[in-house]
Amino acid sequence: MLRSSYGRGAHGAYGARAQIASQLRVSLRRATISSRDKNMASLLEHTPHVPASYWAPAVSRDTIFAGSGGSSAALSPGEAMAGLMVKGKGSGTSEPAPKAPGSPAKGPADKPSGGKVDPDTKTPKNDEPAVPEDKESEASVGESSGSGETAAAAGTNGSAALGGNGNSGNNNGNNNGGNGGNDDEIDAKAAEVVSETGTYPPFLAIAMKDRPQLPGREFSINISDPKVKKTILEICSRREPHFVLFHMNDPDMPDTDIIHERSSVYDIGAHCFVLRTYEDGKNLRILGRVMERCRLDKLVTPEEQVESKKAGTLEDFPTSYLRDFGVSYASVTRCEDEPYDIDSPELKFLLAQVKAYFEVIDTKIPSKKIITTRGASLLNSPSQLADFIGSLSAAPADKIQELLSELNVEARLRKALELFKVELKSYYTLIDTTLEITSKAEEAQHKQFIKEYIKGLQRHIGGGPESANSKTSKFDERIKNMKLTDEAMEAYNTEKAKLESGQEHSSELAVSEKYLDWLTSIPWGIYSKDRFNVKLAKQVLDREHYGLKDVKDRILEFISMGKISGKVDGKILCLVGPPGTGKTSIAKSIAESLNRRYVRIAMGGIQDVHEVKGHRRTYVGSIPGRIISSLKQAKTSNPLLLIDEIDKLDMSKSGGAASAFLEILDPEQNNAFVDNYIDVKVDLSKVLFVCTANYLGNIPGPLRDRMEVIEVSGYTNNEKFEIVTKHLIPNAAKRANLDETKVSITSESVRKLIEKYCRESGLRNLKKLITRIFSKASLKIVQQLEERTPEESTESTKEEKPSTINESVDSKIVQEFKTVDTSITKGEEDVVLPHEIPEDIKLDVTPAVLKDYVGPEIYTKSRVYDIPPPGVATGLAYSTSGNGDALYIESILTNSIGAGTGSPGVRVTGHLKDVMKESASIAYSFSKSFMVKNYPENRFFEGADIHVHCPEGAVPKDGPSAGIAFTSSLISLALNQSLPPTIAMTGEITLTGKVSAVGGLREKILGAKRYGYDTIIFPKDIENDLEEMSEEVKEGMKFIPVSWYSEVFEVIFPNADKDKINRLWKKEFAKLDEKKKPKKA
Repeated sequence: MLRSSYGRGAHGAYGARAQIASQLRVSLRRATISSRDKNMASLLEHTPHVPASYWAPAVSRDTIFAGSGGSSAALSPGEAMAGLMVKGKGSGTSEPAPKAPGSPAKGPADKPSGGKVDPDTKTPKNDEPAVPEDKESEASVGESSGSGETAAAAGTNGSAALGGNGNSGNNNGNNNGGNGGNDDEIDAKAAEVVSETGTYPPFLAIAMKDRPQLPGREFSINISDPKVKKTILEICSRREPHFVLFHMNDPDMPDTDIIHERSSVYDIGAHCFVLRTYEDGKNLRILGRVMERCRLDKLVTPEEQVESKKAGTLEDFPTSYLRDFGVSYASVTRCEDEPYDIDSPELKFLLAQVKAYFEVIDTKIPSKKIITTRGASLLNSPSQLADFIGSLSAAPADKIQELLSELNVEARLRKALELFKVELKSYYTLIDTTLEITSKAEEAQHKQFIKEYIKGLQRHIGGGPESANSKTSKFDERIKNMKLTDEAMEAYNTEKAKLESGQEHSSELAVSEKYLDWLTSIPWGIYSKDRFNVKLAKQVLDREHYGLKDVKDRILEFISMGKISGKVDGKILCLVGPPGTGKTSIAKSIAESLNRRYVRIAMGGIQDVHEVKGHRRTYVGSIPGRIISSLKQAKTSNPLLLIDEIDKLDMSKSGGAASAFLEILDPEQNNAFVDNYIDVKVDLSKVLFVCTANYLGNIPGPLRDRMEVIEVSGYTNNEKFEIVTKHLIPNAAKRANLDETKVSITSESVRKLIEKYCRESGLRNLKKLITRIFSKASLKIVQQLEERTPEESTESTKEEKPSTINESVDSKIVQEFKTVDTSITKGEEDVVLPHEIPEDIKLDVTPAVLKDYVGPEIYTKSRVYDIPPPGVATGLAYSTSGNGDALYIESILTNSIGAGTGSPGVRVTGHLKDVMKESASIAYSFSKSFMVKNYPENRFFEGADIHVHCPEGAVPKDGPSAGIAFTSSLISLALNQSLPPTIAMTGEITLTGKVSAVGGLREKILGAKRYGYDTIIFPKDIENDLEEMSEEVKEGMKFIPVSWYSEVFEVIFPNADKDKINRLWKKEFAKLDEKKKPKKA
């Protein structure tokens, strides 16, 4: 054996080699060898160089899953070759070969079986079958019923891999045999392959790009390099068929047989033995077997050989003839396994797992019994068992190389077992059952192991540690690809220790397990890659939204800044606008453009800070807040988090949810956000927060200051028309399965829907009405079809049998229930197919029939007052929903001034809030001052009892923007003159008559246009806002900016006659003064 011959025998390198060669000569001379097998016999003389324990037949993955059965027995190299090359019949017996010094002390005994060989030539004859695939080279050898037991036994009545059935030979093992070769020649060849120091001589080194080979495995490789081909044939002719295989460590390197750089291969390779060679086209196919692991000590490349030859530094060694072929050769050292204790608990546990898998294969996959037959014989040799089950795996080359390089037997077996598990999982449906059973077996083995070998408290708790370990393993698996902070990892380890050490059914364990579940659900260190593509973002925004040019420009500017800086950290956007204007869909488009996950949090009704920041774990049923839950849902640490309707936060409680968002939406603080439940700092600085709101005024000031506000204004009528015709109608038709040619909504009908039914800024009501039109159209079409086609009947109507008094009500109910079709559709083939509509059925939705589809008009008039009476003024409001609207201010005298029954003053109604009430009070005071200053003889306010009302009293109203409208209403009443019917106004009034700025001008302009007003008076301070608006918004409107109320007065009362105004109410006040005079006694 090689382990003995190369300096490891009891008598030294040459002594051991000579002893083994002498023993082999006896065996060879007794063997029966045919005349055509003489040359192969000389090759077999070197088979004792190989450790006997390595000549057990390998069972490959292909053998397992190809269904090849049969039994296996330990073979020597000669037997393996004989078994692969025998063709005819043969038999014989011989004396057992002696065990060579240095063979392994443990492991299965070598039990070679005989087989007929062909020693005529070192390569197969043309009439012999070739071995095209590796799995053929690994085919099992049949069980021998003869008595031959030596490496050179030539006869057997069993079945060889490629041979036929053999007949039993004679007792001497002779069958036209010749002699096995000259004894002196064998001794000479033996001496040539051993160095002076008793170590391996340099071997031919071959690079391998495919799968690495494990010890004990037969394999076949193709050699394409002519130099290496010649070298292989040479070493076989010299009866030294040894070479080493080293796997390339870079898969991108070109495939080559010669190693040109040591750094290109792994240090641990395979010492191999040539079993057979044959020509395969231009390539040379080698069938070989791995003898042992070896470590690369020194590699000599062809280039180094040339340099050494020039320098004259070439050294002689037994295999120096390798230099003549220009190939790479290497000096190697056999790799010894690290010492191990086969009785160690961990190793026993691994072996028990392997045994459990074998038992499952025996039970569930009987055709693969070859695995368990071979594997069971190796249970006492963990080293060979690891190589055996590792060879069954189709794992990547790097995983197999790890097995080859691993010298720790326990670690190698553990890795091989993992690969074996993966291989089983790939075995389709059979493996599902196999895994279920094997997992139970593994669990039982694990529990048994713990009960037997673990001391202390955990031994007596009945599976508690096992259950805890099984629970913690899933959390360990989760955090493999995460980058937890030191604080988070410390919390994880603390809770994990609690879970592993506690009682199985303890309530504390449930708390710890729930905490670990949440902690490991946070995507620590997982980020999606931002995509700053302005062109793509513009396409996405234009595809989903019509108009909104200003909003789109702001978003594109935002993305452009991110592209230049490489990040969008620290930005909190707030989209403010009326409902139905596309704020939420804009946020989705931003997420799509930036390649970020989209998560939405609805703020409506949230009033408790714990809903945002979570409850502490001391509370029963506590969970993290909305922010942590959103990160779990997003599965990345940089999603786009939409905080929808942030203006709807409930402010009723002190320190409510809004206070929590002060930390979350602050770029300077949110990198260390602490949820009460998690109690670990979480970095939110990479999260892109986008908020939406209908009314900015409802957002607390400190929170509003942290946001970058983007106003999403309402749509104009033209924009609505385009959206309806291009998006809403086609989508509604598709949902109803109606072609637009079948149901045609005319342009005039769309205009009427916009002006008479849906005056709000958004599109939600329009979408509902369009859907209703198609629903009603579907009904009309079906009714027309039923009028044309006779009514279908599934069964002929039978005359109902009269019921008797004795029949119970329940029996009637059951009878009726039985007539119901209870069939359930199982798939798309059972679903009722859409009905085809004839070509001649078409519906045109014109303005004349529109009310049949959507009901009567909601807005019958453009304005409430065609000609307003004195005391009525039209203001413009901006509602909390973001819509612009007309706000009517009505003022009347409750009593005649001359009657003197009332007290001077003003009373305001209409569900007005505090700010608006103050605005009305200011307007009243200024109106009195204005009349005294400009029309001193008009004493209207001295005796007028005035009631001011804002219609639609159920709707709350607030804000200062109706100041000039209040003033105009009061002065109109004082002058007893009506205001122009087409003028609307907005602006705050001060006590001195200054007109101050207000917000929502664009929405107010759109509202005024919807109600038929063509002139708007507004504060001069916001004139710049008007310049930024599109021409479509300003089209058909006249705008009058003012700074003082006197300018408003000149517009609404252009022909005011001072003398006439001063004479007003003189008769009434004369009567009042008369009544106030004291009566004469």
